Amino acid sequence: MWFESFLLLLLVCGLSYVWLRHHYDYWKRLDVPQLRPTFGLGNLGGLFSMQRSPAEFVQSLYNHPDACDKPFVGIHVLTQPAILLRDPELVKHILVKDFAKFCDRFSNSDSKGDPMGSLNIFFLRNPVWKEVRLRLTPFFSSGKLRHMFPLVEEVGRELDKHLLSQSPDCDENKSFIMEMKELCALYTTDVIATVAYGVQANCFRNPNGEFRRHGRAVFKFSLRRSLEFIIVFFMPHLVPYLRFKVVPPASTKFLRNTINYVMQEREKSGKMRNDLIDILIEFKNSTKTKTAASALVFEGDILVAQAALFFTAGFESSSATMSFTLYELAKRPDLQQRLRNEIAEGLRRTDGKVTYEFMDSLEYMQMVIDEVLRLYPPLPFLDRQCTASAVDDNMGYSFEPFHKLRLFAGMPVYIPVYGLHMDPKFYPEPENFDPERFASHNKKLLTPYTYMPFGLGPHACIGERFAMIQTKIGLTYFLLNHRVETCARTKIPMQLDRKAVVVQAEGGIYLNVVRSPLSEKI
Repeated sequence: MWFESFLLLLLVCGLSYVWLRHHYDYWKRLDVPQLRPTFGLGNLGGLFSMQRSPAEFVQSLYNHPDACDKPFVGIHVLTQPAILLRDPELVKHILVKDFAKFCDRFSNSDSKGDPMGSLNIFFLRNPVWKEVRLRLTPFFSSGKLRHMFPLVEEVGRELDKHLLSQSPDCDENKSFIMEMKELCALYTTDVIATVAYGVQANCFRNPNGEFRRHGRAVFKFSLRRSLEFIIVFFMPHLVPYLRFKVVPPASTKFLRNTINYVMQEREKSGKMRNDLIDILIEFKNSTKTKTAASALVFEGDILVAQAALFFTAGFESSSATMSFTLYELAKRPDLQQRLRNEIAEGLRRTDGKVTYEFMDSLEYMQMVIDEVLRLYPPLPFLDRQCTASAVDDNMGYSFEPFHKLRLFAGMPVYIPVYGLHMDPKFYPEPENFDPERFASHNKKLLTPYTYMPFGLGPHACIGERFAMIQTKIGLTYFLLNHRVETCARTKIPMQLDRKAVVVQAEGGIYLNVVRSPLSEKI
């Protein structure tokens, strides 16, 4: 009996080997340059081992010796063949020029078990994605952003008050050590709560309140949480079976209850606040009398999911950008002083008032933020899925003139954002923090489609301009009465979290905060 079992095991192992070998010869059969896969893991071994951060893992694929000087290479996501782009012109085609044939992301969540994750515009697929995005776009118009500005500025003043309360006396050069990411997340969570939902989260007074607690839960990367995000981005077909979720169940319940309650109260009162809730109510009402192009009824979780995404993505990306900015400025006191001088000069022109026009005038701050986003893009890679069918698109999507390859529907394509951002061919001495790269006279010399912290094309982040506004206001009010220095707990060089799929600092960002008012210079 044992002999027959042994022979059966050998047969299964042999067939599995032959099957895997056939799969891993996919790119070889098509004469496409590839990165040699590892049996069973494909090219994801470095991601699962967590010996480096996901951003650095993506960079290692981009810089692989077998990929050098190639416009693209074939890789394997476990056994799934995929494409890794390296040439900016190909990036342009996939993200912009031929968007219609790559209009969906490959990543996805469970439509039944994770409605907050799967139904938001980040993961939605066409034609629903197009309709939802079109409806949400007015919320981010210039007029709406100007209307929101006073609300964001008010939270900025609360940030300044909170910092001043850490050293109540007025002695200049009084200092204290703080973890920057959590501080900035308190600020951005308050901003999103008031601007999007009309709710006062009061995170500075209650840092463990429900808004901050649930926001923290979404992006706190334990080993399990890291695995959940890896599966969502690289093996989405496994998500329903493993019951992984982008938004944890407790956070889903909180966001659903909160947003539904605010929407119901707003509908009862009939008051208009020109916020995201008003947009969602208008969205809901418009599809009651007019059939949506996608034949989907826009009510319930699909509405809540858009508000949930704005909350989670809105606080995380901007708080990360703010904290990384303060980290880099702490290492370069000369650049920090230049930025503080620009803030002081701008406030002199506005009689000390932080206005919309004042924010637009901060050219050096924009350069600093642009360079920070090059070094620390919120998501270190982008993913797309080929939607070109063999019948409708003349035998699939052609890669000519780069190669005779044709892609068919379902093939994943990855754009290594962090790899492009850190390529010395495009950004000399890429490890150095140098805002001058983004000075007006230098910015126009940058190679197009090598810089994409918010994505590019129709799928680019819808809230990019809002993110810039809340980041600039937060930095302005932080630097108004304080400067930052490195301390014994500051990690130099920066160590990125090996578990976090989004770019985060390992162990937080601790800096010495020094009382240093700009008032004398205004």
